Amino acid sequence: MDRSAVEKIVELGAPNIHIEGGYVYSDKELKVIQEPKVRTLPFHTLSGLVYALLAEHENFVAPLLVSVTDEDTVTVHSAISSIDRMREVPYTVNAELIDIPFNRRLDYETMMITLKSKFVETPELLELVKLLGTITEENSAQLSDDGFTQTVVVRKGIALKDNKAVNPIVKLKPYRTFNEVEQPESQFLLRLSEGGNVALYEADGGAWKLQARRNVADYLKSALADLIEAGRVIVVE
Repeated sequence: MDRSAVEKIVELGAPNIHIEGGYVYSDKELKVIQEPKVRTLPFHTLSGLVYALLAEHENFVAPLLVSVTDEDTVTVHSAISSIDRMREVPYTVNAELIDIPFNRRLDYETMMITLKSKFVETPELLELVKLLGTITEENSAQLSDDGFTQTVVVRKGIALKDNKAVNPIVKLKPYRTFNEVEQPESQFLLRLSEGGNVALYEADGGAWKLQARRNVADYLKSALADLIEAGRVIVVE
């Protein structure tokens, strides 16, 4: 009998368990037989998740941990199983978001369509749309920028019908998280350039993501208030 056959026979034998100094040792790797887990059910709306939790929360080990992973993702974990020390992940929610072309130059028409279709209507948005609506094509233009304001003198390419100062920082609410919650407001740097281009550059350092997660968490805490009070659900950011 060759060595490999002997080793195989040893592997098939029962493990030798030894306790020393409060620790348990084995000469074989032991694997925990896991409990059957449910297949993760995906959602795209917070309301869908709320309905599922209200209807099925008693089917899982409590408390259920509802984690707002980021501005467009929520994951639900069960409590740790006492048998295999594992968590189930019964639900996930991923927001269906539209692409918004920040940080790059767009032609006038594309920017106007973007502002009207991908942003929450606010007084500042309407003012920006009105401002860009005064753009006209001329034969020459001169840009003056002192770091605080831009002045456009109509002469070439993109221009304003009236010579006026343009506030470079605008506060807007693009659709960047779940539709059920308030969209976070953030600052953008507005740039008008020769050649008929307009650009919006993100200027809040990503602070909007923190506010978006907080808005999502607040929505879930309100909608699941009864389950939270009963100790069945915990909402975390």
